Order: sequence, then C-alpha cells, then structure tokens
Amino acid sequence: MADLLGTITSPTASLILVIVDAAAAPSWVPTKPAANKAQFTGHPAEVMRGLATGDDVTPIDVGPNSGFAFELEGRSGRIDAYRTPAAPLVLAAPPRAWWAEHHAEQDVDALFTTALAAHDDATEVGELELTSDRLLAAYLWLEAIGTPGERGLIVDLGAGRYRLARHETPAPWDDEQVLVMMFLLPA
Repeated sequence: MADLLGTITSPTASLILVIVDAAAAPSWVPTKPAANKAQFTGHPAEVMRGLATGDDVTPIDVGPNSGFAFELEGRSGRIDAYRTPAAPLVLAAPPRAWWAEHHAEQDVDALFTTALAAHDDATEVGELELTSDRLLAAYLWLEAIGTPGERGLIVDLGAGRYRLARHETPAPWDDEQVLVMMFLLPA
C-alpha cells in the first residue's frame, strides 16, 4: 500500500528535482563556489552543468550537506511523492493523474502497483546522509527553497543513511511509455 505525500510541479514540462537534508535549506542560494569543475554545488547553474554530463543524477553540495539533482522524465512537469512500507520516499513521474488523463482506458492502478513494488529491481544511483530527520525534495528553480509548497515537499524520514535507486517500468500496453520511479531506501 502506498500513501501519496504530495505532488511537486514546475511551470514548464521539465522538472529537475533536488533532494537534500532539510537542514541545508538556508544554505541553498548562494551556495559556496565549486572547488573545481568536477564538483557541483546546489546553485542551479552548477546543477544544470552537472546534469549535462549525461548521468541520471548529479551529486550536489548544499552548505555543509550533500544531496542529488535529477530529472525523472521531463514531459509532464509533475512528480508524485509516495511512502511505501519498503521505501519512506518514492518519486514517480509522470504522476498518476497524467497516466489517468492520457491512458484512461488502461489499468493505471496495476501499473503503479507494479512500479511502486519494484524497489528490489531498482538501480542504485547514490547514497544520502540525513543529519536531521527531514528531507527536502524541491523544484530546482524554487526561489525560497526553505518554504515548500506545490514546488517542494519536506518529508519526515529520520536521520541516517539512505540509498537512492532508480527504476523504469514500461506500460504493458505500450513499452514506449515508461513510468520512472526514484526510491529513497534505508541503507
């Protein structure tokens, strides 16, 4: 069973998301400059440069904390956030509402049930340390990163180490249509 925590939106179809320890929010902009070209800070220009390297995620430094930036699908401009028994945070794109709107005749519930349970098959893309109990997931260009709303969420997870893993589930009716999940799992 998955609990919908909320939906993060952007004003465009593209949605680059950053996840960091919520305690780092005051350090968001301006951030410390990158020590070298291989290091990416939380500043939006640095994140965009990091994502241009072609990796699924870009590690970032935000103040004294680290985090990740990524784009899951780049078409809908919306990401649903869920909590499942196995994963305290799952980010899904396109969101359920997009699938229901574009594929109303299909079994969207079955697609989401399958995808939300795919954490064992997900490919690990990084590890995150939370020193506070809360994670901030926000749209990259959010101006006031410490005050989430429709462009960000703060999720109570508990302090500790978490694995970030990505999985793509093709729709059974059209393997060109893919539901992308990013799982934050206890390490």
